[in-house]
Amino acid sequence: MFLTTKKLKDMEAINEKKLRKPRRSKADIEAAIQKAAITQIKKKGFARVLVTDIVKRAKIEPIVFYNRFKNLDEFYDEFVKRYDYWISDLTRSFNPSIDSEKGYVDAIHTLLDALLGDSLMAELLRWEIAEGTTITERTAKLREIDFNAIISRYGQACHNDVDGLAISALIIAGIYFMVLHKDRSTFAGIDLNSTEGKQRIKTSIKQLGNMLYDFKKNEDKRNRLAACLKREGLDSAAIERCLAEVYE
Repeated sequence: MFLTTKKLKDMEAINEKKLRKPRRSKADIEAAIQKAAITQIKKKGFARVLVTDIVKRAKIEPIVFYNRFKNLDEFYDEFVKRYDYWISDLTRSFNPSIDSEKGYVDAIHTLLDALLGDSLMAELLRWEIAEGTTITERTAKLREIDFNAIISRYGQACHNDVDGLAISALIIAGIYFMVLHKDRSTFAGIDLNSTEGKQRIKTSIKQLGNMLYDFKKNEDKRNRLAACLKREGLDSAAIERCLAEVYE
C-alpha cells in the first residue's frame, strides 16, 4: 500500500514535532543551570565540578552557559552570592529577646541542624578550607561578621573573666569539623549521621552553654548573698570571710 503525498507530509510534520525541543524561557534556563550546579556540587564538590558537568545536567549547549558567564569562576561568584543566604537567614531566625544561656544554646543548635540539613552548606565550607580564592575569602569573612555579631550579643551575659568568643570559636570549629568528617568515620566514637550521635552533640552543647554561663550565675549569687548578709547586720569583714569560705 502506497502512502499519499499528504500522508507523507503529515508523518514528517509529526516526526519533526517530536524531534523539536520545547523552547525554554530565559528564567527556565537559569533555573536549570542553578539546579544542575547544586546537584553536581553536592555530588563532586565545588573544586571538582566542570562547566561540562553543569551544561550536561541542565540539558543546554555550552554556548548557552557562556552567553551568561565568562567562565566557571564568574558563575560561582554569582551562584555563591545567591546561595550563601543561609548564615544571614540563621542570624535573623534567632530570637532577639533571648540574650542568655538558652539563646546561646539555641543559636549553636540551629547552626548544627542547618549544616546537617543541607550538604551544599558543608560543601561551601569544604571549598573555603581547600582553596583560597576571592569568592571563598569573601564568604568566610561575611560568615565571620555574622557569627561575631551573634556570639558577641549572647556573650554579654557571660562573666567578664570568661572569653565567650574564644570558647564559642572552639565549639563552632568542632561542629564544622564533625559535619565535614561525618561521612569518613566516627569521631571519638560519635556518629553524627545517627540520631543518637546528633543528640549527644546537642546535649554536650547545652552542657557547655551551662558551664559558660555558670561563671556569671555564681557571681550574681555571690553578690546577692553579700547583700543579704549585709542586711542581716554582718560587717564587711565578716561578709568577706563567709564569701571566701563558700566561693574560694
